[in-house]
Amino acid sequence: MADRTEGNIMLDKLKATPAKTLGLVSALLALLAVYVPGLPQEAILGVVATALLGGYQAQKIEDRKTEEALEETPDLEGFDRQLLLLLEENAALRKPSPSSGSTQEIPKVTDVDLDTGTFQVTR
Repeated sequence: MADRTEGNIMLDKLKATPAKTLGLVSALLALLAVYVPGLPQEAILGVVATALLGGYQAQKIEDRKTEEALEETPDLEGFDRQLLLLLEENAALRKPSPSSGSTQEIPKVTDVDLDTGTFQVTR
């Protein structure tokens, strides 16, 4: 199997972010058109405009993918969602079951700290 060269890794990174890549290309071409005498400025600026339009289209596609992903996820994410789920589970566990005749008190989870992973259990 062939080893991945540094150039291949760089090319993969550029392909992963097409909007940034096209923005970089257009900026470099614009600089060339201004600072290198004798280059056909009209042609270079036409390529710059095309690259900017391509970057805009790529960004629209990425924005659409982001919006679709956000529609699939719940409103709360990360620690907030975990805390909400823990509190809902705690409330459900504390609710007495009509079928159980047990009068034993169910422990209550309090002082949940998701940053440190600690909590308190009280009766």
